[in-house]
Amino acid sequence: MSPSTSKIENYPNLILFLDAIPLPGVIIGTDEFVHYANKKARDLFGDLIQDRHYITVMRDPEVSDAIEAVIKDSDTRKTRWATSLSSVDLVFEVHITSIGSQHLLVTFEDSTQVEKSNQIRRDFVTNVSHELKTPLTSIIGFLETIQTTAKNDQKAQEKFLSIMSDEANRMDRLVNDLMSLNQVESQERSKPTTKIELTELIKETVEKFLPVCKKTNNSVVFENLNEKLQIEGDLDQLQQVISNLIENALKYGGTEKEIKIKLHTPSFQPLLQKHGVVLDVADQGDGIPDEYIPRLTERFYRIDSHRSRQVGGTGLGLSIVKHIVHRHRGRLRIESKVGKGSTFSIYLPIE
Repeated sequence: MSPSTSKIENYPNLILFLDAIPLPGVIIGTDEFVHYANKKARDLFGDLIQDRHYITVMRDPEVSDAIEAVIKDSDTRKTRWATSLSSVDLVFEVHITSIGSQHLLVTFEDSTQVEKSNQIRRDFVTNVSHELKTPLTSIIGFLETIQTTAKNDQKAQEKFLSIMSDEANRMDRLVNDLMSLNQVESQERSKPTTKIELTELIKETVEKFLPVCKKTNNSVVFENLNEKLQIEGDLDQLQQVISNLIENALKYGGTEKEIKIKLHTPSFQPLLQKHGVVLDVADQGDGIPDEYIPRLTERFYRIDSHRSRQVGGTGLGLSIVKHIVHRHRGRLRIESKVGKGSTFSIYLPIE
């Protein structure tokens, strides 16, 4: 038990205040023992937090240093506490301030999502910079070569100009995907309400890929069990979803292979907890190992970066698909077997 000090029970209003704030909060005496903890703090640290030395509760050097400093000079301090609870990483902003001459108030503000958002933003900027810098460096290098050592070499110029064109097109695809992703994210909370004919949309989208399939000797089979099927959706965005999935099947499924598209009959979908329709796009590629599947919809995530760039991938296609499907209150599921191919399934509500 802590040494004698002014009992916290003598300050009922302070206890009522601490119980009312929506943050974990504890009161520590200048004797360095925890005198009171509100329910949120007990949920965070356990029910036996009171009457223990704070070091046995908050085992973090920065938090301990800040508490000791406030005990000494009564100045307010703020520090960061990173911890792991039940295998979940958490980050808290810890605010420490003196209350009178014998107590400190310590509150813990959960900043985990803010930290994650900041890290995602930093990673995004880093990835975009890298994706743009690589082709830009290539273009600048070839331009310098054309202007100097290859100034009078027609064959070399034609070769370098072809490579520069490919790199410029790659940057153009990346910028277009970035703009598309930004637009989709800004609309994600707004559910589309326009009625569209899904069967016809799929047919029209498949037809656009027939010339490409002819060049690569791929075939696209559309198995449709519905003559007409209306859903509420954004026509352009759903066409983009279908296009992205067919493009993926062409890029990673391999040449001279069949791509199978199947639109199932509407039925109750447990995944949506309502009636919905399922659209499958299946390829016959190499398949994806299970450990990679959860990360496929992350921005710029690639299993094989070199191959992805060779086939013109930007690393944003499935992220765009995920956000569009979420906007339509649907779900995306990916199943794959190594050596046999992958199936991308879109679940969309119809009511």
